[in-house]
Amino acid sequence: MAITKTTTVQRIEVYPLADSSAPDTANTKHPTVMVVYEDMLDDSEDAELPVTATRVKYLNKFVEDGGEATDYSTEDALVRTVCGAIWA
Repeated sequence: MAITKTTTVQRIEVYPLADSSAPDTANTKHPTVMVVYEDMLDDSEDAELPVTATRVKYLNKFVEDGGEATDYSTEDALVRTVCGAIWA
């Protein structure tokens, strides 16, 4: 019995910056990314599976205002491309 997990990006939304006069180190000075992921758990030997769960993740340019940049290197390739483009 081996359960496999498959994650796919269902949707990416980019929200515009909230305050153009904020300091460059503030998250409100940069767009925010919302990613909707779908996780599917499956086991070919289990009639109760597959099970699908949806999760939402919000990404800001910085971990906190004035802090380090958010590490999005483990996100899906499309998410990395979008974040890299809007936060360049």
